[in-house]
Amino acid sequence: MLFSNSIKYKDLTDQLDKEHDMISIIGCNTCIRVSGAGGPEKMKELASKLKKDGYHIVDGFMLPFGCMEPYLAMVKLNHTVNTVIALSCTAGVSNLKRNYPKLKIVETVDNIGLIVADTNKGVLKIAMPYEKYKDQLGEEYPIGSDGKNKMPNKQIPIETGVE
Repeated sequence: MLFSNSIKYKDLTDQLDKEHDMISIIGCNTCIRVSGAGGPEKMKELASKLKKDGYHIVDGFMLPFGCMEPYLAMVKLNHTVNTVIALSCTAGVSNLKRNYPKLKIVETVDNIGLIVADTNKGVLKIAMPYEKYKDQLGEEYPIGSDGKNKMPNKQIPIETGVE
């Protein structure tokens, strides 16, 4: 699985135009939900906040997997949509850009690296971080924490990284 953290709300809204953007939110219900940066609840929360702040949210779609292109067939965008907010990792964003080349696709996360998860303990562990985040190798977080509340004691006893 891929571990991602949400970008700041202001960084997201800086990419949007209140007057002209007609927005659909397309989310993934897998890795990004486990990370806490996406999923149905996060989508509802984001849509509500954007509407309250005066943005035009037209619709939204939650996909089982954003990184698997066939699931995009579930999306039936309203003809007025010109902007998609992607609650997905980079792979999901790539699929959206490839399938909707004329739309503005707005990314909402920063990808940290690959994780392992222990659902019995409710913990995820950064097993293979991207170069930019190599200092986070082995860090553990509660599932759904969006990269917050780093756990002080190790819960998943596995070696991490690649030699």
